[in-house]
Amino acid sequence: MKLTFAAVLLALCAAPVLADEMADMSKMTCADMMAMDADGMMKSGMMMKEAMMDDAKMAAMTDEEMTKMAEEACKMHPDAMVMDALKM
Repeated sequence: MKLTFAAVLLALCAAPVLADEMADMSKMTCADMMAMDADGMMKSGMMMKEAMMDDAKMAAMTDEEMTKMAEEACKMHPDAMVMDALKM
């Protein structure tokens, strides 16, 4: 039980830091995104979609489509920022 409590406490402490880092999608590099697990990539895809809601094409995409598109863009431009790679 102590291990479970410690794991939950650690996750709760780390969550705000991760959320703050991901809140500004303009600072996320392709290397950061490609290092994420599938869940992290999906969450970042949802945040990218929210950040680009003024673009009708992006707004019409599903979260999965946006994540896949960002992943493909990052494969083509691995040294770019994710938002820049999407625009290239």
